Amino acid sequence: MLTNNSSPYMSNTDKFQSRITPVPNRLADKVAVVTGGARGIGKAIAVRFAQEGAHVIVADKDFSAARETALELRVLNNCATAVQVDVTDRAAVEEMVDTAFRDFKGLDILVNNAGVVVFGSLLDCTIEDWDHILAVDLTGALHCTQVAARRLVEQGRGGRLIHIGSTASILPTPQQAAYSIAKAGLLMMSRLAAMELVQHNITSNLVCPEGAITEINRHLLSDPAIMAALESHLPAGRLAKVEEIAALIAFLASDEAAYITGTEMVHDGGVGISALWWR
Repeated sequence: MLTNNSSPYMSNTDKFQSRITPVPNRLADKVAVVTGGARGIGKAIAVRFAQEGAHVIVADKDFSAARETALELRVLNNCATAVQVDVTDRAAVEEMVDTAFRDFKGLDILVNNAGVVVFGSLLDCTIEDWDHILAVDLTGALHCTQVAARRLVEQGRGGRLIHIGSTASILPTPQQAAYSIAKAGLLMMSRLAAMELVQHNITSNLVCPEGAITEINRHLLSDPAIMAALESHLPAGRLAKVEEIAALIAFLASDEAAYITGTEMVHDGGVGISALWWR
């Protein structure tokens, strides 16, 4: 879209150039499952893992998109595969984890990224929307955590559970009632997993991004007025880049984060400590 002077509109988010460099071989030969890995933040995580040497299972409900992402990853390190999974289906989740052991002889990292959002207030939230969001965002994450963690314990070489929450995990977010409640539940599940699994050298942490431009919201945020209004409410004046979120998750997946467990990594550009968000 062009502005009045015919120059292409660029938001602060578009203008920002991240200076992020993957750490070569930091995740060498680690086996990672990323749910919702075909697009958006999930894809960025899968790419970062591959850049750092991990073998990646790209798990997504959209198998065609998952396969396309896996093919891109193979250019980076030749060790990626795609699986179709609906995280609300326990049998499908078990097959997903079986794929890691069958194709790569083990599992080291699970990223619970699959999720959906439906907008609506607490009073307006329908039971259908409530059931759908909790089934994917919370129960689906439980399926993945239980199945993967049991295999990690049996395997006996430790591991990483990383859950993608949201600032809605810790802040009530207007018009996102069911989503906020599901993501708050994910926070407690992550803490419980950390408490129960620390003796097995398995860590569990929650990452809480404020947001980033992805395929889901790109069309909406391409409107300069909407994007400018959103950025004006963010202390950093911009949204995160998906690569920035992926960099934090790669750190948590690495040996460098072996002593970090049961915590929430808030990735929000200062939203949580600012009154701007509530203006």
